[in-house]
Amino acid sequence: MSVIHLNINGKEVRGNAGQTILDIARDNKIDIPTMCFDERVEIYGSCGMCVVEVEGVPKLLRSCATTASDGMIINTNTERVKSSRKTALELLLSDHVGDCKAPCVLACPGYTDCQGYVGLAANMEYREGLKLIKEQLPLPACIGRVCPHPCEDACRRQLVEEPISIAYLKSFLADIDLASDNVFIPELGEPTGKKIAIVGGGPGGLSAAYFLRVAGHEVTIYEQMPEMGGMLRYGIPEYRLPGSVIDQEVAIVEKMGTRFVNNVKVGEQLDLSYIQNNFDACYISVGAWKSTPLRLEGEDLPGVIGGIDFLRKATVNEDMRIGERVAVVGGGNTAMDACRTAVRLGAKEVYVLYRRTEAEMPAELIEIKEAKEEGVQFKFLVSPLEIIEENGRAAKVKLQKMELGEEDASGRRRPVPIEGEIEYIDVDLVIGAIGQQSALEGFEILEKTKRGTIAVDESSYQTNVEGIFAGGDVINEGANIAIKAIGDAKRAVGVINSYLEGHVIPYRRPYVVERTHLTSDHYSDRKKEYRSAMPHLSPEERSNNFREVNKGFSEEDAVKDAMRCLECGCHDVFECKLYNYANEYDVEPEKFDGEVHYREDDDSHPFIVRNTDKCVLCGLCVRVCDQVMDNGALGLVERGFDTIVKPALDLKLAETGCIACGQCVSVCPVGAIQERLQIDKSVPVETEVTRTVCSFCSVGCNIDLETSGDMLYRAIPDKESDVDKGLLCVKGRFGYNQANQKTRLAKPLVRRENGQLGNASWDEGLRMTAKTMQSLKLQYGPEAVAVAISDRYTNEEIFIAKEFASRFLGTENITSFNRNYGGIEEVLGYDASSSTFNEIEHAEFILVAGAHMMKDHTIAALKVKKAVEKGARLVVVNEGYDQINDWTEATICPDNNLDLLKGILKVVLDKVEEPKNVVGYQELKESLADFKPRNAAIDIAEIYLESKTSMIIFDENLLTSEAAKILAEIAVVAGKIGKPRRGIIQLKPKNNSQGLADLGINKPSQEIVKGIEEGTIKGLLVFGEDIPLEYLDNLDFLAVHDLYLTPTGEKADVVLPAVSYAESTGSITNSERRIQRTYTAIPPLTGYSNWEVVNEMMYILGRTSRYKKVEELTEQVSKSVPEYTDLFKFKDPTFWPIYGKEILYTEGFAFEDGKARLSAVKEGMMFEKRVPTDYVEKEFSKVVDEI
Repeated sequence: MSVIHLNINGKEVRGNAGQTILDIARDNKIDIPTMCFDERVEIYGSCGMCVVEVEGVPKLLRSCATTASDGMIINTNTERVKSSRKTALELLLSDHVGDCKAPCVLACPGYTDCQGYVGLAANMEYREGLKLIKEQLPLPACIGRVCPHPCEDACRRQLVEEPISIAYLKSFLADIDLASDNVFIPELGEPTGKKIAIVGGGPGGLSAAYFLRVAGHEVTIYEQMPEMGGMLRYGIPEYRLPGSVIDQEVAIVEKMGTRFVNNVKVGEQLDLSYIQNNFDACYISVGAWKSTPLRLEGEDLPGVIGGIDFLRKATVNEDMRIGERVAVVGGGNTAMDACRTAVRLGAKEVYVLYRRTEAEMPAELIEIKEAKEEGVQFKFLVSPLEIIEENGRAAKVKLQKMELGEEDASGRRRPVPIEGEIEYIDVDLVIGAIGQQSALEGFEILEKTKRGTIAVDESSYQTNVEGIFAGGDVINEGANIAIKAIGDAKRAVGVINSYLEGHVIPYRRPYVVERTHLTSDHYSDRKKEYRSAMPHLSPEERSNNFREVNKGFSEEDAVKDAMRCLECGCHDVFECKLYNYANEYDVEPEKFDGEVHYREDDDSHPFIVRNTDKCVLCGLCVRVCDQVMDNGALGLVERGFDTIVKPALDLKLAETGCIACGQCVSVCPVGAIQERLQIDKSVPVETEVTRTVCSFCSVGCNIDLETSGDMLYRAIPDKESDVDKGLLCVKGRFGYNQANQKTRLAKPLVRRENGQLGNASWDEGLRMTAKTMQSLKLQYGPEAVAVAISDRYTNEEIFIAKEFASRFLGTENITSFNRNYGGIEEVLGYDASSSTFNEIEHAEFILVAGAHMMKDHTIAALKVKKAVEKGARLVVVNEGYDQINDWTEATICPDNNLDLLKGILKVVLDKVEEPKNVVGYQELKESLADFKPRNAAIDIAEIYLESKTSMIIFDENLLTSEAAKILAEIAVVAGKIGKPRRGIIQLKPKNNSQGLADLGINKPSQEIVKGIEEGTIKGLLVFGEDIPLEYLDNLDFLAVHDLYLTPTGEKADVVLPAVSYAESTGSITNSERRIQRTYTAIPPLTGYSNWEVVNEMMYILGRTSRYKKVEELTEQVSKSVPEYTDLFKFKDPTFWPIYGKEILYTEGFAFEDGKARLSAVKEGMMFEKRVPTDYVEKEFSKVVDEI
């Protein structure tokens, strides 16, 4: 292959002739965006994103479909290229219907991920929900109590009945954290050496400090009041927001290393010039501490006070005369706080004076309702004209009666005076609560707006003075809600970070797609479930004190309310290419507004969700389904603008030949096809990723387990995997949720005197198991007890279970009911494949005998498919249909005897000279001397012998041991073993069946069954196997270690909870002898890893010290299995024999003399399907079989 030279973006690169521009760019780490490309399928070129400019070529070229030529000079990011990509994206977005982010998120001024934390609360992942909130909002316990929650105003659940209680759920999560012994404090960045001053210790200033400390900067907050908290502390009454809650959240910011300086006011104790000279940057968030004047005659009289001043004085217990009659002017939340505080301070008559009707009041409905319950009198459609003085104080308010006229700019009807309609009320105190203003004495160097606020650039928060930034109530439009100040702080900190690095990057709100066409009809099928009621103090309990009114949600109520979420936001937003590219290229799709499809379709597939409204017709799902998986469940249907991806004939996906492999989900770039998450409430969150190995079949596919806290989120393929090349079957993709916490065993069970299984402590369960097995051993001898070990367990778990049985029970009765004994081991010396999976793809001839590969070992089957596509000849010998039959030159379904295999062996014996590396050749030949092969056997044998490279593949769980033995003899006699691309692949039943065999679990299960039936085996300890119940009838004692209460467990005397592969660290060995590491993705639900359970039982029976970590067991495995020598030194996958060759038998067979063992062929069956003993696999298979 000749080398070519190109220049891409000024960089000299090399490639190979025949490669595309995109291939070469990727090989050289040069990114070119794509949406319809995947190297595993044929080029489609529909998205237009990968265009590049090539010197000397007038038009833009699609790099995925353009073969590179020597000397090309290519630019991937010219203005012309970017403009083309932007247009392509805008066209795609013009008919892309969905919600990138939920409406609640978009409505939140702090851009808090409401959908995310509500979903995490529904899944009872409380700490993860709290952490998610704190990515945007550092004071959730405070804000959850006081925020007027615009998120709930936008919540679509109100199209069904009522919004989700988003704010209450926020404080619920925060309160759990504050009450814990391990309060969440974010990880701080490496110190930058930069110093930032913050002026103002309210929600904005505290939030800025929080995020600046996370970035690694030194932070000092200067605050004019004695304590931090700002308006949260001095402007909101304790009955809504207790000071203790503020104290706890402020303390977290201080613990992060923020320096607090109180009782310091700019213009008095502090000058901005000091900050400019001693800090690298400054953020101002001083809030709005002045009440807006009423502009009435008499406003300056004693007995008239602003709402902010009134609430501040009440908080600090400053002396002020309340009297018995209080009038509050205004209709917002400050007015509600003031009137309800006045009630609590002893006022007998409290009025709220509002110039519009109740319907127009901006205060929260709950505040109005509770104020009325506490005796506050509301006077609507009145406007104060004058405050009248008596004896030097305010004594009366003159009120103008109003009526509503036309709408004003706010959309509310304008109040209009009713001529001649005047009313007077007697008062002792008038509180003006019609608005707030900032006091900016000392900030003269900063430019102001006409409103008297600090003028800042809305996208950078920069003032007119370099290095000084501002946000919250003090800027531009003025006073707003606390969450807006917090949102400003978060965004400003991003800009400040960039400023400190020498280049200001303004904040830009992300572009999102939103659904605006939805009505209540869209949710007409939803069951009405009203929001959980917030428990609260009665009016009698609360009206004379400042105890917090709301008692907070119970866990049950919180989860119930969170489960009501409609899950509006896209679940693929964190990996959606369209979303990322749209924001990268600053799209404006409005220019292409036109007809839009609304074709959302849920076809009730158990694992896959389709939403054609989001589809951009990249065709990846169709191509991967057809070209890679050979399935064709999806197709491009209709023509032109109405083209749609769906199954033909309007079938539901589950009604097609779909094998639920999930490849369509993996390749979809826009979330049009997604997995149906197997959690209580589906929620889009960013996850932690743990690379591990699938726990089902013996191929050993690599998977990335995504988790959030203790929640197993999903399993996705690993495109870098050498085993599976980023492909998974239905089991690997969707069978991951063995760790389901709702139905798992979490505590031991012990059979009580009433004959029922009841909960027990770990100590009781472990001691009863260990001591009873020991007692039976001492009473009847070591052969009276037996241990069965599942081949889904790791090598380390199998080793320690075997050690417990042999050393501490002294028994040799160590078996696995899922292991098949005999077969190729009798001929070759190892119970193992001689060849590797990757050799399959390059063989000239493949004989598959007794293997439903696409059903049971899908990824291995796809390697056979690749070989056939390269020209390999394939013959399948099966007792029934499997998709692999469709790729064959010949499919043979013989009678269930050994005649076909004997015929092949007979032809090979007749055509090939006696090998020198065998024993028993004559005995074998004589046993077939009179056998007459049929034509099918002759044809197969001749193809096998003629082919330079030939592979035999069989499934140990479908083929009998005698049939497997004959296959091994065919390979030995033909000389088709021990050489590259010539050998045997023995597909085993479970992920670690090979490891189980390698570790010497050699006692045939039939002997254990016989011992139980005859009464010589009294006690059985079963690790992870669900075995036929009739085997168990004669036992005196049965203990089971498993994930669920299996049928076997239901008969047990003790049931010990096991953990899944997602909770385990260790190693497994697949069918090609590849040893791979497994890693813990979530903590063990039970508190004990599987090996720790056995470790404790050995300690109970006298082991003087425990294994301290799983790595010690790996080292013991390395020492106990010669082929695994030094395994503990390897972190990357490795084949056994370690330090040997990947192909077995290159220098002789695994017997002392190096010779294979041949023997006379016996009569028997060819096929014998065995029932697996893994309960999880059996249960998951039921789900798959229903598709």
